Amino acid sequence: MHSPLHRSSNDSRVPAASRWAVLLAAAALGTSTGVWAGTGVPDEQLWTELDVSGPLGTDNTITGVAQLRLSESLANPTFTALGVDLDHKSGEWTLGIGYRHQVTGDRQGEDINITQVLRANATWKHRFGRSTIAVRTRVENTLTASGNPWRVRVRPEYRWATPDWGSVSYLFVNNEVYYQFSNDEFFRNRFQAGANLVLGERTELVVYYQRQDSKQQTPGAINALGLTMKVSLE
Repeated sequence: MHSPLHRSSNDSRVPAASRWAVLLAAAALGTSTGVWAGTGVPDEQLWTELDVSGPLGTDNTITGVAQLRLSESLANPTFTALGVDLDHKSGEWTLGIGYRHQVTGDRQGEDINITQVLRANATWKHRFGRSTIAVRTRVENTLTASGNPWRVRVRPEYRWATPDWGSVSYLFVNNEVYYQFSNDEFFRNRFQAGANLVLGERTELVVYYQRQDSKQQTPGAINALGLTMKVSLE
């Protein structure tokens, strides 16, 4: 049995971990306004997503995904996608594979672009007190692309639980950087800040603001309102 003194010793480690969480959030904020700031007049967009997940035995989950993105100035829809993810959870790690069938809208007279993407994910998540740190690494291969279609995405995230805020279960901030092997460069930065709302026993809604800056895309800058509905069939 642990003594009160022993518990106090463990608790003393939490502030140090919290400092790391604050540094991580500050790094995410700093990176988002760094290299790719000033990539033209930002387009205003609405990004929506529906995730419906269910169990596949112990520690395994299958999720169907549908995405729709709308723009203020571009031909709509700018992007649609359907896909599926398979995930396995082991302790603080979640490993997964997924597939997306993506359709990008007409831009500046170009034809509609259809792509098929395979992805592999590894996410590490650690919780301490009301704080959670999560780091997701995603490797993607565009099956319909020529040359070297591989790219890597890394996204650190910090969450702050809000148990006394009614339907708001946590606030979060993250920043994701994209690296493309065909051009041997970091080509995109995506910053998000938002909240997770619990709407029912099996339904959640993620609401966020997103700033995206890209070197190889028109428009190069996007300000988006994001809405992601998550439904669990467990």
